[in-house]
Amino acid sequence: MPVSARAVQLMPVGVRPLRVSRLTEVTPMMRRITFTGAALDTQTDQAGNLTPAFSSPGFDDDIRLLFPYPGELTPVLPEIEHGRVTFAPGRRPIARAYTVRRFDPTTRELDIDIVLHGTGVASTWASTVSVGDVMYVVGPGKTVEPPSDADTLLVLGDDTAIPAVARLLEELPDRATGEVLLSVPGEEYRYELQAPAGVRVRWIYADALAAPSSSPLLTALQGLTLPRENLAVWVAGEQAEVREIRRFLVETWELPRAAISFTGYWKRGQSGVPVPDAPDAT
Repeated sequence: MPVSARAVQLMPVGVRPLRVSRLTEVTPMMRRITFTGAALDTQTDQAGNLTPAFSSPGFDDDIRLLFPYPGELTPVLPEIEHGRVTFAPGRRPIARAYTVRRFDPTTRELDIDIVLHGTGVASTWASTVSVGDVMYVVGPGKTVEPPSDADTLLVLGDDTAIPAVARLLEELPDRATGEVLLSVPGEEYRYELQAPAGVRVRWIYADALAAPSSSPLLTALQGLTLPRENLAVWVAGEQAEVREIRRFLVETWELPRAAISFTGYWKRGQSGVPVPDAPDAT
């Protein structure tokens, strides 16, 4: 029986001003930023719009961080109507998407992990942020149920996908089986993942000087043997590489499209001041 597509549930969103309460160096190349604040609770704005308390039921839920334009101190904020984001005439907010690594409603703590490389607006902010700084957060606007009817799980990602993969592995049932392939530039990007005994994690050290057309994840995938029956796949990373892997899974492995969840977290060649709404890391 083919694996069912993951069900999508829309969630009402609001703009939440949060304070940075803790900074943790997860690896030499990844920093965990912990936010807190009363805005994580149910809130009502001056227009009477009700925003439910923050929640993140899905392992790959994401939020948007809102950044100021160069030379400015405060970000352009979106407007919220009936729990959905709208845009006023003029400049759009500069937003970057990041996976919710952990949320604890009891302590009002929200964690995200950001890869510290490149010169993207979010990477630069993550390298220089201080405890007490304020960040405006929007989302998650939707959540997707994990695959529930798969016998085996195949997960592929690069360094930007590690936070979602780490959370997925922590939330899998003990009986889960599968393979995880993670491509990172070097040993300094690696940290220990808590995976069920039946899930094997393999780290692939990609050559930083390799041609952009090469795909370490696809190369590793081509040498992998897995049962195709009731196989669910999750893949995330650089957009072109993700598309190439999905094409291989559909055309060569002949997997049903509904069995494959895929997300392009970033696009090769984008740096500096990115286009609003284009994620530049995790």
